[in-house]
Amino acid sequence: MSLKRVGALGAAVGVLALSGPATPALAQTEGPPRLDPSQQAGSSLDPMNFPQQQACMGSSSGGTIEEKPWSQQVLGVDRIHAQGLTGAGTKAAVIDTGVNHHPRLPNLEDGPTSIHDDRGSEDCDGHGTIVAGIIGAQPDPTGQDAYVGMAPDAQILSIRQTSSLFKDNETNQTVGNTKTMAQAINHAVASGANVINISQSSCQTIAQASNFQDSGNQMLHNAVINAYNAGVVVVAAAGNVGGQCQKNATGDPTTAVLPAWFDEYVLTVSSTNRQGAPSEFDVPGPWVDVAAPGEGLIALDPGVAGEGLASQVAEGENGQMGPIQGTSFAAPYVSGLALLVQQKHPELDAGEVMERIKTTALHPGGANGKNDIVGYGMIDPQAALSDVVPAEHGKAPPPKGETHLAADALQQKDLPAIIVAIGGAGAGIAAIIFTAFLINAVRSVRARTRGSGED
Repeated sequence: MSLKRVGALGAAVGVLALSGPATPALAQTEGPPRLDPSQQAGSSLDPMNFPQQQACMGSSSGGTIEEKPWSQQVLGVDRIHAQGLTGAGTKAAVIDTGVNHHPRLPNLEDGPTSIHDDRGSEDCDGHGTIVAGIIGAQPDPTGQDAYVGMAPDAQILSIRQTSSLFKDNETNQTVGNTKTMAQAINHAVASGANVINISQSSCQTIAQASNFQDSGNQMLHNAVINAYNAGVVVVAAAGNVGGQCQKNATGDPTTAVLPAWFDEYVLTVSSTNRQGAPSEFDVPGPWVDVAAPGEGLIALDPGVAGEGLASQVAEGENGQMGPIQGTSFAAPYVSGLALLVQQKHPELDAGEVMERIKTTALHPGGANGKNDIVGYGMIDPQAALSDVVPAEHGKAPPPKGETHLAADALQQKDLPAIIVAIGGAGAGIAAIIFTAFLINAVRSVRARTRGSGED
């Protein structure tokens, strides 16, 4: 790939870990906290007056990237757009670090911010701008590159909920927590969003996540339920390994990832690479629903006043260049697909849209076609937009049962006997075939002999 334009991106690349309220765990039940109607967050974000620690990311200069991104090719984005499915009439709320005004995002709407300044939705981190571009970037009007968002005609509502660049000097806490995330979700619902993309996560121990006394978690739980009941699809990143986000063992999680933890009401997305394999940085969990491209991506230049594209970004304090990757950037592909499904099937509610995307994904092997790493597998936009889903037509889907490989049914101690039996059966069949052939040959010779005697 020719890398002609690069951008700079700070430590926010990847999933942003939010600092939720850390109170002692009073309950050990493994599962989301019970719904508490009294713990409701408003729709106005509480501003946090934290000082800015680093300068906002600037735009880059240079050429463009001509190659069509592999993610667009594998998802068949061009074929979908050719069918007239471009997200027209839909709105996606991007709850993130803000979204910079880029010429390829003309349908951008500035929302509220939890950062106590007057810059509205400006994206100092660059993270939210990449997310928004994957969802709704429009094609290059000059035709110099092939980059385009999943739903280029959708409206994008930017809600600046967090930033890694604004930090309290005493507590080291960054802007944003589970309460402000709940407030952002409520604002998105009130603003008419069809889909809410949350490429952030609060990683907590199972005990802390299950803590019914944690008001921030309760508010977040209530917010995603309210969004679901309002017909809004909430899409969240599965989380990247690092910091408090620890890799879970399959079937035995110790780290809960919020809001993915509220699985019934959230569509959670993990990342795959160009070869279709799960990304090493994925945080597995039973709440993972589907996967999407999340490595080696091309994106809009995420810097302030950026105009072109980026294929690499600066990471960490040293600013070394690296690829654009993370479950943060896999999630918006699914958000874009959810917008397209809603455009074609406006009669579906949030649960039906989520079920359609899961049912039509490319299921992995294993019990029930699902695992903790990629969920129901890589999304298949063509199938999600075209296939008939039985549950939508009053027909119950076939029951899902554990599938056993042929080897699982064999008793290992009797394996030699089985092989001998199979071999004996094969030899018997071969003998029968040979005998039939020999009898037929003798008959043919006798017939020719009688024929010769008559001439």
